[in-house]
Amino acid sequence: MFVQEEEKLGKIYDSRIVSRLTGYLKRDWWMIALAAILGVPIALTQLAQPIITQRTIDQVFFSVTRLYYLDPKVAEEYGKDFYEVEDRFASVHIPSYRLYAVPQNRLNLIDTVPKQPYDREEYYLLDKEKAQARLKPEVVASFAGAGKDKLLVPYRDLTRRALFPRRDLFWLREKDWQLLVKLAIIFLLVGVFRAAASFGQILLTTYAGQRSMHRLRTAIFKHLERMPVRFFDRNPVGRLVTRVTNDVETLSQFFSEVITSFFYDGFLIVTLMIAMPLRDWRLALVLFAIMPPMLVATIIFRRKLRDAFRKVRVRVARINAFLAENLSGIKVVQLFRRERKRLGEFKKINESHFQARFGRMMVFAIFRPIVDFLAVLALAALIWFGAHWIVTTALVVGAVTLGSLVEFLSYSERFFEPIRDLTEKFNLLQQAMASGERVFMLADEPEEEYKGKPIEGRVRGEIEFKNVWFAYNDTDWVLKDINFKVRPGERVAIVGATGAGKTSIINVLSRFYEIQKGKVLLDAEDTRELDKSHLRSQIAVVMQDVFLFLGDIETNIRLRSEIPHQRVKTASEIANADKFISRLPQQYKAQVQERGANLSVGERQLIAFARALAFDPAILVLDEATSSVDTKTEALIQDAIHKLLEGRTALIVAHRLSTVRDADRIIVLDHGRIVEEGTHEALMARKGTYYGLYKLQFEHKI
Repeated sequence: MFVQEEEKLGKIYDSRIVSRLTGYLKRDWWMIALAAILGVPIALTQLAQPIITQRTIDQVFFSVTRLYYLDPKVAEEYGKDFYEVEDRFASVHIPSYRLYAVPQNRLNLIDTVPKQPYDREEYYLLDKEKAQARLKPEVVASFAGAGKDKLLVPYRDLTRRALFPRRDLFWLREKDWQLLVKLAIIFLLVGVFRAAASFGQILLTTYAGQRSMHRLRTAIFKHLERMPVRFFDRNPVGRLVTRVTNDVETLSQFFSEVITSFFYDGFLIVTLMIAMPLRDWRLALVLFAIMPPMLVATIIFRRKLRDAFRKVRVRVARINAFLAENLSGIKVVQLFRRERKRLGEFKKINESHFQARFGRMMVFAIFRPIVDFLAVLALAALIWFGAHWIVTTALVVGAVTLGSLVEFLSYSERFFEPIRDLTEKFNLLQQAMASGERVFMLADEPEEEYKGKPIEGRVRGEIEFKNVWFAYNDTDWVLKDINFKVRPGERVAIVGATGAGKTSIINVLSRFYEIQKGKVLLDAEDTRELDKSHLRSQIAVVMQDVFLFLGDIETNIRLRSEIPHQRVKTASEIANADKFISRLPQQYKAQVQERGANLSVGERQLIAFARALAFDPAILVLDEATSSVDTKTEALIQDAIHKLLEGRTALIVAHRLSTVRDADRIIVLDHGRIVEEGTHEALMARKGTYYGLYKLQFEHKI
């Protein structure tokens, strides 16, 4: 049973469940493939935006140039990238070396060549022609020339308004502002592209997930329809409803959120782990140093969350089962004044559910702050080491720049974002694994076997039980060596005390349960060799507790089959149901509430008779069909029975012996055995078990 299985803890990640889930995605594999492809540009845009920010800082806001002594032959190889500084500026002269101004973004070009740093000063290369046009001659003359068309200006002097008025400085740095506008446009375009790609990825995965869950939900419902009745005897309806609704919805969230996150976060983390060392291995090393404690915390978290989550799911299933049972039987609870008792039981289950959810909340409450703390620690380490390297390694080629530090601070935020989301995504993953276990546990339940010999045409209606033994629990025999034969068109009543086995005969005839010994024959054919759907199409059962579906009266009679309206109306007239239906404002289109709550017991019974007639069965079974109706309605039903039994074999199961007096034959059961058989007059003359039951009903009424 599911109650037992749900107590077990499965795997944190079960590849078999994921494999079976993805099987429902086969028709939409191209959507998932396209979504996966979109994950690459999305991850690249996450990488590109910090790089644009770094270039904006290092090439626009803080465009630094440094001075190095280089061999002229080496400097000539780089052409316009290096600018030779005027000799008058150099305070020291090194033989065979000359002083060159090297922009910060070109320092990596001289990593491996002989060089000597000049000082720690940071300079800005100013266009000489523009400077001569806007600045005073003495100001221009105070700065050393670099190359043919540049002036070497200390960065600190750019803030001196006496040398560089604000309007003049804006004009002098025109190229910087043009580059800033260009980078801003690129940044915006990257953001727009990322948003469009993310929209496409989410749309594709969500749509594919919803379609796959539509197929899964349909498959589970179809599977449930083909389950044997014995299965429903041991599984509460509330739990089965939870499988088809809540659990499938959880799997839908897994497809729409976890898979999307997998593509996005997976590509992002891989891209960052590859790109960060290439951008700056020192800052990347600082960031990666936080990974071991993060990995340990994640391993502990997922184990704790698995245990906590499974407890929650078990409690949820118990609540659903309890609610379904008690709401269905609310009249009984209120009639016997058991509200307080049932409330106490619900409080216990609800308290257990609360404790389980609180335990899961505590796991989240501990893990998320740990992740946030480690993320803050990583940021602090980046700022500390990055600032230290910026200050102390200004003369080192390839040193950390302000732009690269800001770039890595952005990478750090992006790097920890998927890890922060891990709590939510891991929660959904656990829900999907737990729900998948239960859904596929249900899907793996063996279906009722329908295959068999098809029935061609209409059966004659001959029924025979040969040495039939049957037990619901294998050893507790309900039917014991039952032998009887019903001729085509014969009306046979089956009577007996409660628990004698009357309804069990109907169950094994329709093969709702399989017998352990003996044979049940239909037209001399063993029913176990016949196709069940064909067999049941020949039998119509009218039960004491008539089940009506939501919808109108006509739908409940023809059960969404292709039976035409005129046939429905004719069947209703024969069953005497048309008399009350025609009085309704909408007649056959009148709406039926849940389980027929807006109709009387007798009206529901008449609709059941009309339903049986509309399908025109060869065999009609009345299982206590008139035991819950008033005398007037019973008279209508008896009249209908006489009409519909013409030309049909009938088995009539009844407690009220007045309804079986006209039967061709009466079979009397007692403790699972046939003790008497004959007509009403013959059985009364015998003065046996039937006689005793008849006397009990009609001579000793209370």
